[in-house]
Amino acid sequence: MTQSAFLNNLEAAIEAEWTANDFYKRLMEDTPNPLFKEFIEHAAEDEEKHYHSFQKLYYQLTGHYYEHPMKRRDYESFEDGVVEALKDELEASDLYRDMILRIPVQYAYEPLFIAMTDEMEHATRFSTIYGRLR
Repeated sequence: MTQSAFLNNLEAAIEAEWTANDFYKRLMEDTPNPLFKEFIEHAAEDEEKHYHSFQKLYYQLTGHYYEHPMKRRDYESFEDGVVEALKDELEASDLYRDMILRIPVQYAYEPLFIAMTDEMEHATRFSTIYGRLR
C-alpha cells in the first residue's frame, strides 16, 4: 500500500470514527436498558479516542489535520441501529487489520492496533445487544 493509499484509508477511518461517535450517542438515547446504554456509551467513548488518535497520526504524516465532512447516519429503529453498528464495527476491524499489514511508518501501528481490537470488542457488545433483542 502506498502512503497515498494509506492516507486515503486513514481519512475514511477518521470520518467513520466521527460518524460512529455521533451515531452511538443518539442510539444510546433510544434504549431504556442500562446494560445496552453502558455498552453503547463504551463504544462511543472509544470511537472518540480513535478519532483523536487517527487525527494525530494524520498530522504526523501530513503536517495538518484532516478536515472532513460531518456526516450524520440515521436509522429506522433501535434494532436497525444496532445491526448497522455491528456491521460497521466488523468492517472497521477488517480495515484496520489491512492497514496494519501495510503501515508506512512504525508509529502508525499502535493507534491502528488499539482501534482494531476495540472494534472487535464493540462488535461483541453490539452482538450481545442484538441477541437480547431477539
